[in-house]
Amino acid sequence: MKNFIYLMTMILAAVIAVTSCSPSLPDSPLSSKKQPKICPDYKAVTIPCNIAPLTFEIIEPEATDFVTKFVSDNGNELLVSGRNVTPSLDEWRSLLSSMKNSGKLTVDTYFEKGGKWYANNSFYINVSSDSIDRYLSYRLIPPSYVAYEKLDIMQRDLTTYEEEVIYNNMLLSTEQSAQCINCHSYKNYKTDNMQFHARQHLGGTLFVHNGELRKIDLKTDSTISAGVYPAFNPVYDVVAYSVNNTGQVFHTVDRNKVEVQDLASDLILYNPVKNTVSHIQNSDTDLEVFPCWSPDGRTLFFCSAHFEAKDTAISVQKEEILRYKDIKYNLLSCRWDPDTYEFSEPDTLIDAAKMGKSITLPRVSPDGRYVIFAMGEYGCFHVWHRDADICMLELASGRWYKLDNSNSSEAESYPSWSSNGKWIMFSSRRDDTNYTRVYIAHVGPNGRTSKAFLLPQETPSHHVIFEKSYNRPEFMIEPVKFTPYEAADVLAGEAAKATFTENCK
Repeated sequence: MKNFIYLMTMILAAVIAVTSCSPSLPDSPLSSKKQPKICPDYKAVTIPCNIAPLTFEIIEPEATDFVTKFVSDNGNELLVSGRNVTPSLDEWRSLLSSMKNSGKLTVDTYFEKGGKWYANNSFYINVSSDSIDRYLSYRLIPPSYVAYEKLDIMQRDLTTYEEEVIYNNMLLSTEQSAQCINCHSYKNYKTDNMQFHARQHLGGTLFVHNGELRKIDLKTDSTISAGVYPAFNPVYDVVAYSVNNTGQVFHTVDRNKVEVQDLASDLILYNPVKNTVSHIQNSDTDLEVFPCWSPDGRTLFFCSAHFEAKDTAISVQKEEILRYKDIKYNLLSCRWDPDTYEFSEPDTLIDAAKMGKSITLPRVSPDGRYVIFAMGEYGCFHVWHRDADICMLELASGRWYKLDNSNSSEAESYPSWSSNGKWIMFSSRRDDTNYTRVYIAHVGPNGRTSKAFLLPQETPSHHVIFEKSYNRPEFMIEPVKFTPYEAADVLAGEAAKATFTENCK
């Protein structure tokens, strides 16, 4: 009996403690006559109904206490105390579910300063009934210029904050022989057919074909390099790659800091069943890069820049380096016949060079209506170009436009579509110009996007103190099924060397 009384006393004490710590709204607060300054900025954004809680810090110097109230359209409330607004996952899900997964959240913030409470003007968060893919992946890379430091390809659960390692290059790197990893890619957002590259030490492409892990050497005597930027055909069992000779130039005074140049490039087609490659485009005077497929698997989109040398006293590649601002990529497409494996002559969809612009990284929407891409003044690597913006092409009309609601005055690059075509994701340097971070925006029925929002993190200060860039963000509908150690075992072994053929059917 005494044990029972003691247990009930402890339970009652715990209930009282929890109740006493629950936040409450201040009585008759004064108006601050302003909206709060918050970081990250989630004001007037549109979010998916299944996204993890948005956390943010209220920037109000000298304030000593804070309360934030989220109110749904139907009157349900969520109160959070503290300068750092971090709603619990369960309460956040309950609030969004009560809205039937759509509507508007009103956010009211209160702060205490000098013994008085103040109420800020409300701001709003729109909640869309369009869900977002559960997973995304990205490469984490320090923005230093030391080759092959610790690199990770990660996968993140967007409905929570859970993050896991897909592969870490330190599993096989040594002090004498380092390994670089890049270009993770998936077929139809699934992981039974996917790939990423390992460069230098134990280099090769980790290729997952129908769930089987392989190491492939895509370099042949007839191609410039191993496969670089991959594009899985969504219907047929082939992958398009560019093959590239790239280099970096470091500026001393240019505001863009780094220029990554495509010095030579072609397009190839890879047949994973036969382990063969063949040319798609291999002009001597054109630089072809960044392939991507239409949803029916019969049209290939890519970027191409025409370059002809003028100075016979130096090599073509040296002239390309000197004339780097003259290299401008257009958006092209060609048809592919899956019966013959033949490609048609390419058509130019956007002649960006005539406008003094350059297009990179096209991606076709899942419904085939739009092509999203990055556009800057020149070059193929816009991640460092502060003028670069995300743009949209409407294929039926041929009309293209900048996504002004989502862009910023800093570099935007690496756009990608969610599997339902309702969301885009891209990397941006808008926060501090040094680190790329993931931004997400809703796509409306007219092809226009909402204000982009920063990838939510468990703590609002995560992006301020985390000194790595998020590179090549990609949506996934399921997690990777192999472990980092299984991938390392495969990469440590011999690669199956691909064979070049005129037609890899």
